[in-house]
Amino acid sequence: MAHYLQRAFAQKADIQVLHNVRLEDRKQPEHAGSPGVCQIDHLILHRWGLFIIESKSVIEEIRVRSDGSGGDEWTRTYAGREVGMASPIQQARRQGQFLRTYLERHRETLLGRERLGLRTLAKVVRGTDQRGFASASIQLIVAVSDLY
Repeated sequence: MAHYLQRAFAQKADIQVLHNVRLEDRKQPEHAGSPGVCQIDHLILHRWGLFIIESKSVIEEIRVRSDGSGGDEWTRTYAGREVGMASPIQQARRQGQFLRTYLERHRETLLGRERLGLRTLAKVVRGTDQRGFASASIQLIVAVSDLY
């Protein structure tokens, strides 16, 4: 997947492709109390938002059954029998939420503050004088490839 993404976007100056992104955020602790960690297989940054690509490599068959909640029940065939697997859709959603919270917390460092005159205009238009990531578009893609 990394190879195909690099080949597709390497010449695009306005698109950045990152692979195996690992973020640690102590303010988003995991349920066991350890620091929150997020690992994103592929992250594409562009002018209008971000794409998170969760990639899976599977040798045998995958089945997806609706669970009615949009997360779906995923299984894969392994050694001739069906085995449950975590939903990569739900995994990508959690990554998106983690990333948005992380970026929003660090928005001033990443984006700076608007100049005073523009801050007033921004506050009237957006309701805030701080640029941020709260409403940034984060699209999720699950890419499943076989190993052949």
